[in-house]
Amino acid sequence: MKFAKPRRLSEGDTVAVLAPCGGAAHKFPWVYESGLKNLEKYFGLKIKEFPTARASPDFLYKNPKARADDINAAFADKNVKAIITTIGGDDSIRILPHLDTKIIKKNPKIFMSFSDGATMLIYFNQLGIVTFNGPHIMAGFSQMHNLPKSFETHV
Repeated sequence: MKFAKPRRLSEGDTVAVLAPCGGAAHKFPWVYESGLKNLEKYFGLKIKEFPTARASPDFLYKNPKARADDINAAFADKNVKAIITTIGGDDSIRILPHLDTKIIKKNPKIFMSFSDGATMLIYFNQLGIVTFNGPHIMAGFSQMHNLPKSFETHV
């Protein structure tokens, strides 16, 4: 299988933020906001929030299709260069049947997550897209000011 490696992000690129896993941004908005601000401050990225990003845990649990719809829309959006999840969770496997593999394969881009997001990392990798096991908005990027400078250069 030939793998599609998305191009590296540059300052000014747009990053999609969505919640395919848990709804922690709804519960802890100050942590979430800190992560968004750090993506802008340290990397010069533009943020495009999708509807699930701030959705409640209850809504996300009851609506696996809505979570998949955000992923499909982010892959289809030509302005979005990368997708970063808000945080992990425990049931992202429920969204897989709702993902549009044709859209995803046609528009490879950076998808970064870990924890429960590994479900999608593996799924997209099996479609031939290079994926990135890395920080979430709330678990990683929001703590950048407390991490060594090497975190910024490693990401």
